[in-house]
Amino acid sequence: MGITTIHAQKKKLTHTIVATVFDKSEKTPLPFTNVIIEDTSIGTITNEEGIFELTFSEQYLKSRIVFSFVGYENKYVSIKKLVNSSNKIFLKSISTSLDEIVVTAKNKYKEMINEAITLIPKNYAQQPVILETYYRELTKINNNYTKFSDAASQIYYSAYDANFDYLLSNTNYRQFNRLEFNINQVPFPDPKEFVADMRDKARIIALRKSDNLQDYKIMEQSENLKSIDTTNLKWLENNEIGGGPLRLTGADKVKRQEDFFDPKTNHKYKFTLYGKSTYNDKLVYIIAFKPKDSSDIEAPYVGEITIEKESKGIISYNYKLTKKARKKLNQRFAAQLRTPEVVEKESKKAFITRITSLKGYKVSVSFSVFQGKWYLKRIKAINSYDNKGDLFDSYKATTESELIINSVDTQNTLSFPKENIFKNNFSNALFTYPLPYNGEFWKNYNALIPTSLLGKALEDLEAKESLESQFQNKN
Repeated sequence: MGITTIHAQKKKLTHTIVATVFDKSEKTPLPFTNVIIEDTSIGTITNEEGIFELTFSEQYLKSRIVFSFVGYENKYVSIKKLVNSSNKIFLKSISTSLDEIVVTAKNKYKEMINEAITLIPKNYAQQPVILETYYRELTKINNNYTKFSDAASQIYYSAYDANFDYLLSNTNYRQFNRLEFNINQVPFPDPKEFVADMRDKARIIALRKSDNLQDYKIMEQSENLKSIDTTNLKWLENNEIGGGPLRLTGADKVKRQEDFFDPKTNHKYKFTLYGKSTYNDKLVYIIAFKPKDSSDIEAPYVGEITIEKESKGIISYNYKLTKKARKKLNQRFAAQLRTPEVVEKESKKAFITRITSLKGYKVSVSFSVFQGKWYLKRIKAINSYDNKGDLFDSYKATTESELIINSVDTQNTLSFPKENIFKNNFSNALFTYPLPYNGEFWKNYNALIPTSLLGKALEDLEAKESLESQFQNKN
């Protein structure tokens, strides 16, 4: 795979590089490697198979690309060298020993986390920025992938200034009118802490979406619907992922300074050394955490945090609910929906009650450094749900959402006009956003390349019609 030259919209000359990043000794792909044009915030990450696609303007042809991955030496490659190469990038792993770590504190790894928290004002932007982002989401009902949508978007992202107001943001984020839930959309409940800062705004630049065109089996298999024409109930099988790209920013716990990043409450967690490595050619610590008391719902997570030793910048973290928390937390969204007239006559029910329960989730968040500050790079969340309600049998659903930051603008940081923003509430769904498909735009845009891990999803989604055709027909 080489470099191709294309013409973007407005006749602006751009170039696209497609390549794969490997471990040099094992010859295995390196997923989620940072790929950044040197001295800029412009870049992407590799997908699950180590492949990336990077589109950039003519002015960067003489620049270098920096490849960075925890545990590996940085690699700097001239863009010009990628023109005629096979575009296989090999990173060299670095072995480190744990006995070099010296921290003198009673709870040394908790103290390390707390020091990183105190340095947030130094390490993270204290002014708002504009994030150029790519966002995608998938929904699976039982064993079938049923919906896909992705978007190019911009996020006005407020400062890491400790002014996040949870109560105010929660009220703003979750406010919705139940009357809007007719037969169009029923939102999945997000984790309660997935609340975007009310100061933040998002706008959609371009959008793609598709439906699984296979026949769903949920309604047909329901014992309660044998005598009812289910044609008018198909919408009950189509929950929507609410909130769009802004929704995932609620997982930025560095900005929110809560849970394991809150010095007032993180004493409920036990922090231990998981490992020592390097990132951007600097020493990093990987610290594992779990509740001191596994039954304490105020400490519901288990995960890892990666911190740069020198700056105490938080490079990445991942977390998921503990088994006890999954059992005890019963977050639900109940909606009472008006029954279509034709169904009401058969079922004798004027309203249908639907209950969707959040059963578990896991989250990964990473940052990249630009001009001495750390900015969001990637957030991924996988949520699982149980669904039950009148007339139909229960079923399970899974959602996968991912946000990638392609660049950061620290200069032009005006907020967006109200009429241009994606609503800041969890009932506003990307899939129903009224924006026509623009095929030319997507030819010149940095989006994650589908992988074999998405093979099942793509097979389901393209059962009767190609994704490209669906993109064109779903607006």
